[in-house]
Amino acid sequence: MPAPDPASPRPERPPLARMVGKTVRYGLASIGPVGSAGAQFVVSVQLLHVLDPGAFGAFSFLLVASQLSLGLWSALFCAPMPILLSGDEARDSPMRRCLMSTNLALALFALAVFAGLGVVLHADPAASLLFAAYAMAMLLRWFARAYAYATGRPWRTMTSDIIYTVVLLAGVGLVAVTRVTSAAPAYASLLAGAALSLAPFGLRYLKQQFGEFSLRAVADYARVWREHSGWSLTGVLTTEATANAHAYIVTLISGATAFAPLAASALLMRPISVVTNALTEFERPQMARQLSREDGREALATMRFFRIMLIVAWTATVLAALALMHYGPTLLFPKLYDRSYLMIGTLLWLAIAGVRTVRTAESVLLQAAGQFKPLAHASMISCGASLVGVLALLILGGPLYSLGGVLLGEAVFALWIWRETARWRNGAGRAVALAELQP
Repeated sequence: MPAPDPASPRPERPPLARMVGKTVRYGLASIGPVGSAGAQFVVSVQLLHVLDPGAFGAFSFLLVASQLSLGLWSALFCAPMPILLSGDEARDSPMRRCLMSTNLALALFALAVFAGLGVVLHADPAASLLFAAYAMAMLLRWFARAYAYATGRPWRTMTSDIIYTVVLLAGVGLVAVTRVTSAAPAYASLLAGAALSLAPFGLRYLKQQFGEFSLRAVADYARVWREHSGWSLTGVLTTEATANAHAYIVTLISGATAFAPLAASALLMRPISVVTNALTEFERPQMARQLSREDGREALATMRFFRIMLIVAWTATVLAALALMHYGPTLLFPKLYDRSYLMIGTLLWLAIAGVRTVRTAESVLLQAAGQFKPLAHASMISCGASLVGVLALLILGGPLYSLGGVLLGEAVFALWIWRETARWRNGAGRAVALAELQP
């Protein structure tokens, strides 16, 4: 039998086989993030039951701020990273050092910011420092996860997520057994999980991250900022204002206690948020590689499959949330929280998650294509709608109905993203991709 010609193209797998293979990869990519988010969910529920509403509201606000910082890191580093790193170690070395040095410098700045937030919220000083250290370690881990994906080592990210989950759950179990009623032990568990989960990225990576710091390399980040991160960061900040305007406005005007039941009702939306974030970090570099090969047809197929998986995850979340609220709400919420208030909040959050779900795939496609400016424009418009809506509804209907402003902003964002995606697909700059789509 003649040997196969190495230059000949490999036979394309049947659609069903490709779909099964991608589903399996999605499952593997989601194991770690789902597990780690599940552990964080347990921490939140544990604190919901042992802290008074004011203290739980302060914890929830710090958690929202921590999620914002991860979004900032996605804009500053994770989103442009697949575009900036070519895969050639010699050519990528200066850019890698630039990104890692800037990452470390900004993570140390974040430590100071979160410590200050704890003081403003009148949190326990020891607990504030623990959370600030956790926030810094989590940012370093978030960068490392994206770097592993961008350099073709996804197993390192998955291992890190699993370690974070196991350590955090062990800490949560210890806190539950000892019946501690302070937030400090839970914060210490978060810090231990984030710090130990850096180990899978390897000694070589850790030496590069912590041992090759250079102020000159930090200065080189200015070019990355001009070309990519500036618009990306604008998009993240305005997206954050769209998604979490209620957290900042309600806490500022009505206090942390008023924010507590909104944060409690948002717990049931955590699963879809986790799946979305996990699959986004997995899929964005995939789409970037497909677009760099000018394989527009494959990128659009990836986007469509991505959206289907998110819709499945959102549907499962809705069914689970409704079942829990109907059959066993006390399993999650303490009796001191009003049940009807929590039900309305849950329904509003699920509607918000649904709108986010149907526009996420297009957002990630535009990120992979480096279209950060259109994304920023979309989020700026939706940000204005969300801020005005939240403030107006807070005044007219109180903290609960301020979530309607978030829903309005998300709807505007989705419509604008679909418009920008259609423009990009029809643009002259995507002529090659469009040619591939011709029958």
